Amino acid sequence: MKRKSIFICLIFALVFSFSVTNVHATNFSKDEDKYIKLCSSSNLTKDKESVCREFNDYLKDKNSSIAQDINDQQDDLKDTKNTLKSLNKKIDKLEDHITKLEKEIDYVQKNISKLQVQIKKKNTLIGKRMYSMQDVYNSDAFITYVFRAQSIKDIFSRIASLNQLTDYEEEFAKGLKEDRNDLKKQEETLSDSQAALTREKRKTKKLQQKAVKLKAAQELKLAKTKDEKTKLTAAQAKIDAALDAMIARDQTSTVNYTGGVGKGSEVGKEICKKALSKLGKRYWWSKTGPDYFDCSGLVYWAHNAAGVPISRQSAAGYSQSGVPVSKASLSAGDIITFSYGSGVAHVGIYLGNGYFVHASGKGSGTVGQDPNQCVKVATLAGRWQGYVFNYRRLY
Repeated sequence: MKRKSIFICLIFALVFSFSVTNVHATNFSKDEDKYIKLCSSSNLTKDKESVCREFNDYLKDKNSSIAQDINDQQDDLKDTKNTLKSLNKKIDKLEDHITKLEKEIDYVQKNISKLQVQIKKKNTLIGKRMYSMQDVYNSDAFITYVFRAQSIKDIFSRIASLNQLTDYEEEFAKGLKEDRNDLKKQEETLSDSQAALTREKRKTKKLQQKAVKLKAAQELKLAKTKDEKTKLTAAQAKIDAALDAMIARDQTSTVNYTGGVGKGSEVGKEICKKALSKLGKRYWWSKTGPDYFDCSGLVYWAHNAAGVPISRQSAAGYSQSGVPVSKASLSAGDIITFSYGSGVAHVGIYLGNGYFVHASGKGSGTVGQDPNQCVKVATLAGRWQGYVFNYRRLY
């Protein structure tokens, strides 16, 4: 039962340790400008290194988060632009429909006006005919017209024809009024449709205005976020440069070494002599001599030149090769590997008396162009001692 409890505690401890990864001990969020100024100083000192490296990690984390924010904001802005584009198209279509309806309404109104004129004329004509008929009914002419008929049938026929004439006029006028009423209904329907479209246009216009305001706000926010990222990126570059300059000041190396080789085996001393023979040769990423070297390339060349056949490896590879050596047991020809916090990244050859020889450079960007990045001798003290990963013997 006790073992089970211990096991659970260990699991909890592991989980907790993973959960606090990338949590910074110092709260930099309120004093970013202060730390940017401090850590990008050209006179940065070792006592500020720890907090400045932590601040630099904070900036990198924040910059990464801001980069994601920029992507999200760009996606949101793209969606808003698409929405605005869709609303603009909808408004254009509504305006086209409204204009078309206005033309149709105008056409119907003109037809109504024409029918109104015809109805008025027809009513006037009917009135005249009725008045004329009244004159006929009250005159001998009407009686003469009727009684001149040749038969009773003809009499009724003549009377009916006069009545039909009046009925025809009235029916024609009635038909005109019905046509006008139909057009009125059509006009009302068109007007209702126009009103509905106008309301829809107003509604869409409001959405359009909101989208325009949202787009402007998103563009402003995106611009500010990009400015912040630019500022942080520039700050990171300055801090990296300040840290590099500090390391360069504290890791003083020289090509004018006169200290010779300390105690060690003959093989170890020979390795040192071969390495010292290349003082001043320029650093070139991945080169193994005889005129250009990187740090592990110098170790490879010096050992093989001294009769110790080792394989070509990286600094990390050499940190696991040969046999381990304690600091107290170091002798000439042993190698020293260094880590700057993210794995083994450098290696040199111990000369004795607290010195070592190494191909000093800044990695893949250096291809023999810088005379200051070359094979040098440095003292194994101060900053270099703080970066030691382990000591190995390869012979």
